[in-house]
Amino acid sequence: MKTHVSYFVSFLAMSCFQIGFMSSTLLVDSYTLDAQIYEGFAEIFELVGLFVLGPRLILGVREYHAELVAHSDTATAMTSIAFQERIHVSTSSSV
Repeated sequence: MKTHVSYFVSFLAMSCFQIGFMSSTLLVDSYTLDAQIYEGFAEIFELVGLFVLGPRLILGVREYHAELVAHSDTATAMTSIAFQERIHVSTSSSV
């Protein structure tokens, strides 16, 4: 679960970089050194998010789901043991 939170925070940071890139000051002065450095960092974060964080998040969710499915049979196996005990109850025929 901690890895899912870190992936979400990483995607949030990447989205904030993309929104910040659409700032009016960066769009007007796109040839300044500061704007080009910011654009470079935004592109790096976007590529890391697309090719590293995205697939790792998908694989993590699949692994978590596989563990849930693998452990879902234990509860049904335990309850069936309780019903295996057979007790003979004698009934009277005089009603």
